[in-house]
Amino acid sequence: MTSIDTRRDPLAKILVGTYEGSIYEEGDGYTGALSLGFGPDGKRKRKRLKRKGRTKTEVKDKLKEAVEELDKGVKTDRNYYVRDAVEEFLAAFAKSGKSPKTNEVYRSLADHQLIPFIGRTRLKELTADDVETWLNGRAEHLTSSSLGIVHSILKRSIRRAARHDRIGRNVAELVDTPDGKPARKSRSLSLVQASTLLEEASKPMHRFGAYVVLAIVSGLRTEELRTLKWSDVDLDKATVYVLRADRHKGETKTALSRRGLGIADMGVEVLRSHKTRQGAEKLKAGEAYQDNDLVFCHEDGRPYTAQHVRHRFRRVLTAADLNPTEWCPRELRHTFVSLMSDHDVPIEKISILVGHSSTKITETVYRHQLKPEIRDGAEHMNDIFTRKTKSA
Repeated sequence: MTSIDTRRDPLAKILVGTYEGSIYEEGDGYTGALSLGFGPDGKRKRKRLKRKGRTKTEVKDKLKEAVEELDKGVKTDRNYYVRDAVEEFLAAFAKSGKSPKTNEVYRSLADHQLIPFIGRTRLKELTADDVETWLNGRAEHLTSSSLGIVHSILKRSIRRAARHDRIGRNVAELVDTPDGKPARKSRSLSLVQASTLLEEASKPMHRFGAYVVLAIVSGLRTEELRTLKWSDVDLDKATVYVLRADRHKGETKTALSRRGLGIADMGVEVLRSHKTRQGAEKLKAGEAYQDNDLVFCHEDGRPYTAQHVRHRFRRVLTAADLNPTEWCPRELRHTFVSLMSDHDVPIEKISILVGHSSTKITETVYRHQLKPEIRDGAEHMNDIFTRKTKSA
């Protein structure tokens, strides 16, 4: 129950629920104060609940919301800011067992897209309009996926604050996530471009060339190539076994991602040369060599990060006269799918080769690379590039 004396009284009486108080003019607006009743000793509590606003109605609404939170046991803290809620959420999230990469993404988005814009707003004063304005402002800078993640961070941060009685209402959940800027669509190299890149990557001067060749002719994910071990490769049988990936706990993306694949002839050839080179590097490094049995790694055996792969891939692209800014490593996998599709490989076979659990996933992820009518991986690659060589 809320009532207010609307007569022209500089000290208007007000009743909000069971709390009595008054609203009075102060500065350029109004201030409302409620008495919090009596203590165990029968004396009136000296501390009062106060809210300010431009109009009496605004003050009354703020007092009503404050009383509802008070009755629910919400601990009102005027100096608790949005950034405090976000930091507490991220600290708890980091201990939840999620992958380090996910934690990095959340931290980066919070530090660059959330806290600088609304982090200094008192959580009690954050409105749905504030959230909407912030999201609309970020929409032109972030993809829809990133925008959805950063909005989720705010919603989960306030939800956690509410569980700890810091706030009564989650205004971030009242706002829909807008569409962000279009994400860059993955593309695939044409047969001519792929042949040019394979020819360049196969040259002895390119230490990273074996990675590029195997990526194109096998369709392995970049995270699978970075963790590929020599114990997983049988060059005599021209087979590679995918047993792990550079993901949380080293597991492959799906159960069907654990698979054995035939390697095209050019892949076997470059891997043999690469293994010989790596053996020489190991002898040269001596005790400094970190033997992780990795197929693709630094000269001292240290594993590649995704950034290392991107950097070395650009070098090979440049040498092949392909624009290094137009292509990224994951598009070698897209190229594999496109070449398979162009040469009438059924989509069911492609799905198995790339480690998908269903053709629906293949159709969704690689819809730009598949032809309307979608023979085995290594055999097809041998056929594709043999034909290309003969026609040149």
